[in-house]
Amino acid sequence: MIENRKQVRQPGNNQAALIYPGPGESPIMCTIADISEGGAGLTVVSTKGIPQTFELQIKSEETRRACKVAWKKDPHKMGVQFVTEPSAVAPE
Repeated sequence: MIENRKQVRQPGNNQAALIYPGPGESPIMCTIADISEGGAGLTVVSTKGIPQTFELQIKSEETRRACKVAWKKDPHKMGVQFVTEPSAVAPE
């Protein structure tokens, strides 16, 4: 099978991350299955209810990335495209 990816994927080592769906909504826990400069593969408890756009914060980073859902596969796996450069996280 030929891959048509623009960037090379790297293993995500199941790093912990948080999906921030929007203002006033609780973050959703997930893990990073794989990652590249342009996006990531995520594993979640359920893809149901996750919006098409959101911010993703990988626990080992101090920034959030704006994301757009690229695909959803089965109820637990999804791919996202990073739509901007990482931004600094405001202290809570």
